[in-house]
Amino acid sequence: MRKVNRKSIYCLGAAAIALLVGGTAAASSAYKTVTLEVDGQKKEVDGFLFGTIGELLQREGIQVEKEDLVQPTGSIEITDGTAIVVTHAKTITVQDGASEPITVKTQSSTVSDLLKELNITLNESDKIDVALTTAVEDGKTLSIVRRHEDVKVAEEAIPFQTERQPDAEQFTGTEKVLTPGVEGKATIKTTIVLENGKEVDRKVQREVAQQPVNKVVTYGTKQRPIVVASRGGENVTASKTLSMNASAYSMPGNRTATGTAAGNGTIAVDPSVIPLGTKLFIEGYGYGVASDVGGAIKGNRIDLHFATTAQALQWGHRTVKVHILN
Repeated sequence: MRKVNRKSIYCLGAAAIALLVGGTAAASSAYKTVTLEVDGQKKEVDGFLFGTIGELLQREGIQVEKEDLVQPTGSIEITDGTAIVVTHAKTITVQDGASEPITVKTQSSTVSDLLKELNITLNESDKIDVALTTAVEDGKTLSIVRRHEDVKVAEEAIPFQTERQPDAEQFTGTEKVLTPGVEGKATIKTTIVLENGKEVDRKVQREVAQQPVNKVVTYGTKQRPIVVASRGGENVTASKTLSMNASAYSMPGNRTATGTAAGNGTIAVDPSVIPLGTKLFIEGYGYGVASDVGGAIKGNRIDLHFATTAQALQWGHRTVKVHILN
């Protein structure tokens, strides 16, 4: 039997003890406890943890994309007591006016922050479907209505009216402009409200800037004189012409209703139609004066005096034009 050297046994024992003590110390340094918070949910992870924070997240099945926030960063080595916070980006769809909707991933906490991140500016008239202080929620759609007012101003003419006034000093058929007409002016303001480029409301305001001035025209009512004959180079005119039934009689020297002696030019009339004393011109007979009346002379009828009965009989009855002289 071979004899063992005591010195060798001592050396092997020392080595075994050293290995045991060193392994226990290494195992003790690998055991760690870390806090892991994912989107507000906390938990503790402990054990023999090693490597980087990113590697730990992979082992824990936590997916991280470039838009997600990891604190501390994933390249940091794990140490005991490390607090790891993972905040996943929220997916939001933004419909800005009439433009195509866009989908973004964001770390913004409120709608106001999100708009700043996307460089979206709201005007005073624009509308948004939530308050700016509203928290951003994953999967939601944010709608912005772009509201715009288009104002157009135009002028409109206001036509003037024509006033007609009778004038007894003017002959019939004549007119005279006393005041020329002037058109007025109105301002038309049209406000068109557009939402996302489409008209949703329209308001029209009309304001008179200048009142029109009416045109004033006078027209004659005075009967135009009728030229019935000429005496001594001057025209004889009538103010009125009547178509009448004329008979004839002959009573020379008899007293008329006006006290004159009947003779050539004595005309019997109905005074309600032709007043006594009126100077007349009867076509086919000549000049006369309404100076007599007769029981049968009523209405639209006259009786002409002739110098002889034969002349009166020759005249008989006929329709004539009787001109009332001026």
